[in-house]
Amino acid sequence: MSMYFSLQNLCGFEITRPVCDMAAFFDYELAESAQAAAAGESGTIAAAAALSVRYDERQHIIEVCLVCGEHSFSTVEMCKLEQGSEPTGGEITRCVKLAVVHAFAQATGARPAMPWGVLTGVRPGKLAHKLLDSGKSATELPQYLEQAYLLPQQQGELLTNIAVKQKNILPDSSRFTDAGIYIGVPYCPSRCSYCSFPAGIVPQDEESQQNFVNLIEQDVLNVVQLLGMHSLAIRSLYIGGGTPTSLGDKAFARLLEVVRKHLHFPEVAEFTVEAGRPDCFSSNKLAAMEAAGVDRISVNPQTFHDKTLQVIGRRHSVDDFYRAYEEVRQSSIPVINMDLIIGLPGEDAADIDYSLHKAVELVPENLTIHTLTLKRSAALFGSKIQLPAQQAAELVEQGRELAAGVGLEPYYLYRQHYMLGHLANIGYAKPGTESIYNIQMMEERHPVIGVGPSSSTKLPLADGHHLRRMNMPKNVAVYGQGLAEFCRKREELFR
Repeated sequence: MSMYFSLQNLCGFEITRPVCDMAAFFDYELAESAQAAAAGESGTIAAAAALSVRYDERQHIIEVCLVCGEHSFSTVEMCKLEQGSEPTGGEITRCVKLAVVHAFAQATGARPAMPWGVLTGVRPGKLAHKLLDSGKSATELPQYLEQAYLLPQQQGELLTNIAVKQKNILPDSSRFTDAGIYIGVPYCPSRCSYCSFPAGIVPQDEESQQNFVNLIEQDVLNVVQLLGMHSLAIRSLYIGGGTPTSLGDKAFARLLEVVRKHLHFPEVAEFTVEAGRPDCFSSNKLAAMEAAGVDRISVNPQTFHDKTLQVIGRRHSVDDFYRAYEEVRQSSIPVINMDLIIGLPGEDAADIDYSLHKAVELVPENLTIHTLTLKRSAALFGSKIQLPAQQAAELVEQGRELAAGVGLEPYYLYRQHYMLGHLANIGYAKPGTESIYNIQMMEERHPVIGVGPSSSTKLPLADGHHLRRMNMPKNVAVYGQGLAEFCRKREELFR
């Protein structure tokens, strides 16, 4: 059960989220947040501890004091300066996190598991790239991450190796010219209970589906102009969702033809389609993908247990997955990606162990092992995750070992809030089959142009670490009605 603390912010800038993220490791929750979440209930939530955080601008130090009853615990962190300048906001936040962790550790005597140290962002790889860019060597980086961010040595080595691999796949010299294209299809045949993506149920009438493809074609034609105006080369094409194959055979084939005709230039190194749901997979759709030049496809079991598939709202069986997988394997499409999720409701360690072994037995070219994340928009949000965090961590490590056993190496990772055990989603690939798009999207060092509802366009700035972005609306009708204006705003990012 969580304890509660009050927060006195004496810094002059917002620090609530990083403080709460660190306190959560010690099972402490901000009393004000808990009270707001329980709006409508009478009374106030008593705080068992009082935390104050102060920033000394002259000495560039963070001072934290934690009072628990009659006892107080203080800690100080010195911010690092960059070339004699003021510390950056990121550096101040890092020091706040470290000071809060040390204060709670003193007060509770606890040393909780922190698989990623004080890193709480979605993209820890961006930090590794930034440090390598600044002159840190791959040899010294893991130790630095451990000292500065409390990142365990094994994770530091993983992060470093992935960043080095990514630099070899997508050289830094191509950062501002080699783009990825994402085409979003915001439809699914049904909604999975763990899903938080803004996808709707696919309309069944042919007219609605064809009208949607009309909008995508208008959007694509605008992108073609954008590419020419700014001398961008496309390295990756990615059709995702949602579930693109939830469209009927005719609309799906036409969508692929639109992309092939207008965007499949000679410099494109990969063309990926998410066909993750076997319940809307067909031989006709596979033939359309082959004809369009698709060379990467996702066919996702998520689990190898029918009981779990029913619980999470999937309308297919494990046998359906096997049939779809085998059909793709017999096709001309050379690279298959599979997704598994650790921590699905009702599954224990033995269930997950079984799924991991079944996945690697198929020896896919790519395997992404996810850890369950329950976001607020997911139907399962608020449910109690039954798998203990320590077991989840052990299964993630087991997945790494099994992947290595069939020649799959980690090449990208990302994290999410509300993730079981504060772990990470890790993508593995046979060398030479790594997804360029996944690297572009996750590390945000190359332009990615979004097409379709809910898509995002990202343009890295000259420093290589910040970006401009523009999101298309989630609602298909809103997207269609304002498409010309949205395209104009997207073009403005590149001026």
